[in-house]
Amino acid sequence: MRRTVPAGAILGMAVLVVAACGRRDSNDRGGVESQGNVAHRDSALVLGPGDVRIVNEDSSVEMAVVGQQIVVRLSDKTMEKVRRETDTSALKDSSGFGASIEKMVKRTVQSALGQQFTYPLTDVRDAKYEDGAIVLDVNGKQPRLLANTKFNGRKLLESFRPDDAKRFVAAVNAKKAQ
Repeated sequence: MRRTVPAGAILGMAVLVVAACGRRDSNDRGGVESQGNVAHRDSALVLGPGDVRIVNEDSSVEMAVVGQQIVVRLSDKTMEKVRRETDTSALKDSSGFGASIEKMVKRTVQSALGQQFTYPLTDVRDAKYEDGAIVLDVNGKQPRLLANTKFNGRKLLESFRPDDAKRFVAAVNAKKAQ
């Protein structure tokens, strides 16, 4: 039996990415609230002095402070799993409407998950580790994408090891103080 599109979690992440791409809210900053930017995933995330990269407990998502921005993206491990599970090479000889739909869905998932989110540190008012979670104040609000996203039943910002989360928060605050 041929395996189809990966579990709902991966498709759910793709929907989340696509939804985040078009979302903009207005506020008193001239019409656009900084709730992150979507960019093509940088496969070579190079850390410099004072930069920090952490991975959540199940190694599915990584967050980093790189230069003057926070980067959030799926881990290399997760990306490899997505590539394997959405590989369309076995479908190249398949024809028909169902095969066309499957190819389109798999390509869309691959494309959407090949993104990363960035938050400029200039928009981060405060970062702290509180009650087992990273708390970020981005222009007076917790970033919705980070605050509301769940992986394996846990909120993303609660899914990092305490020592890693504290290192991340310290790096954000150190860079902001520069």
